[in-house]
Amino acid sequence: MNEIEPIYKNEFGFGFYWKKRPAEQKGKIQIIFRDTGFYLDKAEVQDFLYCVDIAKNAPSCNSCNSETCCRSILLRTPSQKIDLAVNSAELSGIEDLLGGILFHLSLRTYLRDISSN
Repeated sequence: MNEIEPIYKNEFGFGFYWKKRPAEQKGKIQIIFRDTGFYLDKAEVQDFLYCVDIAKNAPSCNSCNSETCCRSILLRTPSQKIDLAVNSAELSGIEDLLGGILFHLSLRTYLRDISSN
């Protein structure tokens, strides 16, 4: 864990910065959940959270009796080439993870700004 700077984690996933990263990757956040890793900047995390909101409001599968097992929700990602099939529990976990990451990033910025004054 010495190689990373944790941002936020929940039971579903984890968001962090790599301490040693190339200059072109500065500001990129590693987000890992369900055997999937994303390397996103803050704006892309916000876009991803917006995609979660859209997916939450999409019509659900009518032929399924178990919303928590069936991965019938298609979740767009900030990458135009990748969509994820998730269930409602996973969607809630992703929403909490992304929202928590954004909250902690904003809190860090706020505390840094206050301490510099």
